[in-house]
Amino acid sequence: EKLRVYHSAMELVELVYTLIKSLPEEERFGLADQLRRSVISIVLNIAEGTGGLGDIEFKSFLRHSLKSLYETVAGLKIAERLFTTDIKVAVDQCDKVGKELNALLKSLSRPTTKD
Repeated sequence: EKLRVYHSAMELVELVYTLIKSLPEEERFGLADQLRRSVISIVLNIAEGTGGLGDIEFKSFLRHSLKSLYETVAGLKIAERLFTTDIKVAVDQCDKVGKELNALLKSLSRPTTKD
């Protein structure tokens, strides 16, 4: 919970859940369910990765978060195309989460120097 990306991803969850409410009833178990699973996976992988497993495993969990983020973006774009849903705010938040995940991955990949 100390990571900025964790909080940004939680905000994304809230945005996607709000957006899901605007989808037609017949999508509650199709696209809506898939969006729920993918957006939640972003946060859960960040949380699981911080479990003290070391940088290599943490990076693996962060990469899984990125994959779930891409899936979430694709689901949002489907909602936009099929139901003319306004996804701008959610996609902007996806961009923010993606940048933060990539920055964190990059920082974990830097070699550490010992003085």
